[in-house]
Amino acid sequence: MRAPTVVLSLLLPLLSLMPSVASAADATMSSAAAGDAAAAKGTAATLDVAALDAQIETMMRDWQQPGLAIAIVADGRIVHERGFGVRDASRRGAVDAQTLFGIASLSKSFASATVAKLVADGRIGWDDPVQRHLPWFQMPRERDSSEVTVRDLLAMRSGFGSSEYTFRRVSADRRDHVRRIRYLPQLHPLRSQFLYTTDSYTAIGEVVAETTGMPWEGYAAQALWQPLGMSRTHADHVLARRDANAASPHLRRDGLRMQPIDWIYEDYNALPAGGVNSTAHDLALWLRFQLGDGSVDGRPLLPAAALHETHVPQTPERGAFASSDWADVAGEGADRIAFRSYAMGWMVHAYRGHTVVWHSGGIDGFRSRMGFVPELGIGIVVLANSDQSLMPLAVFQTALDHALGRGNQGDWSTRFRQRAEADRAAGSARRKALAEARIAGTHPPLNLSASPGCYADAGAFGKVAARADGKRLSLEAGRLVYDLQHWHHDVFKASPRWPYQMDSRDFFVDFRVDPRAQVAGFGFSTGYTFARCG
Repeated sequence: MRAPTVVLSLLLPLLSLMPSVASAADATMSSAAAGDAAAAKGTAATLDVAALDAQIETMMRDWQQPGLAIAIVADGRIVHERGFGVRDASRRGAVDAQTLFGIASLSKSFASATVAKLVADGRIGWDDPVQRHLPWFQMPRERDSSEVTVRDLLAMRSGFGSSEYTFRRVSADRRDHVRRIRYLPQLHPLRSQFLYTTDSYTAIGEVVAETTGMPWEGYAAQALWQPLGMSRTHADHVLARRDANAASPHLRRDGLRMQPIDWIYEDYNALPAGGVNSTAHDLALWLRFQLGDGSVDGRPLLPAAALHETHVPQTPERGAFASSDWADVAGEGADRIAFRSYAMGWMVHAYRGHTVVWHSGGIDGFRSRMGFVPELGIGIVVLANSDQSLMPLAVFQTALDHALGRGNQGDWSTRFRQRAEADRAAGSARRKALAEARIAGTHPPLNLSASPGCYADAGAFGKVAARADGKRLSLEAGRLVYDLQHWHHDVFKASPRWPYQMDSRDFFVDFRVDPRAQVAGFGFSTGYTFARCG
């Protein structure tokens, strides 16, 4: 295990970049940290599993969570693993430590580890230009294309926005998708600040594929999952859906009811960033590896220096694009959290003076949280089969406090549930305001159904076909079909045709008419403009 001084060795280089929390440096290495460290010694023997499980049972009821699995690593071994609730709210079936979940962005820790393995083998350098491995790779700003490095992509400081809910599902394959990164908006200059984007890890997957000559998931299985004995970990949602011990994803409907949905990982092109499936038990093996020296049962798998490099803070998580849920609820400062940053495939912060290396994940109907405290040898993973993002975070933090000998002093469930309710209320208010802004009694300025045909943008989507089936209008883009519903005037709401409805995927289409009263093109509210094909 690494010494407790890891907190300062990892975080002091960031102090000059983080003036608002620099004054907390001494506080985070306070007597609270020393007390927690003393309480955490011998966690395997002192962890009150019964008390923790009882709290989680209460949280399951309070949050109306269908199912959840947790595993805890301490003292180099798995000290607790179990399931709560059911795999499917309609068919029942108990969750256990071997139940399969979509782990979403926890996948990024595997992506960074595959790069670490190739760095250790001398096949990739952390600071290699991406174009050394993908000569065709282009950034949104041409001048950045030859400058952006492998580390930049892993550290969430590329500056380009996200293709989520836009052209990601239109791309023919992963390489085609990475080629389209050049059409993303550049939201801040390269390396200037934190900006979380899944697309950078899709590109990392292609760097690994180009280097190894096999798909990223094939190399991850060969280099990591198989040697670690992670026998139920893979990256195939179709295979997962057929698994007899797989959790069903759930969405909250009507503000209350949890409804099972089909397990469809529609972001296949983003698989290295969010498409891995695993269990609490397998991820406990992964955490044990992260806390070790890079060996498995005494056999070297990955040099410790390469593995631990993925845990080192790279980009302070501050600015316009930083997430606020965790910081708003926990607060920043002494006995709270400090030094929030992104490493490579992991996030890092200090909690009561201890380094916590962690990541969360979310795809349709699944949420997850995984992390570890290096100097104390504690690791925790929480997997949940619903879209309640803050629920696994509350469970994780509760388990961490138990492992630190603090019991339930934080009352994290109540605090995060209040935040979740406030978020739902704010979402309802936004939807209500949008509905009230809709102008009733208007009609399109011309018969759009008489203007089907081909339209194209600069290259992000490529060609889009407008179709008319009676009074039903739709747009076809790649594999996706968007149904159009008249909103007001020449604006339509577009909803992707999918087995289940999610309002977050809807956007608006604004048709433009030329002087001859013909449809000349349209714009997406997501920022893409189309003109009639020449």
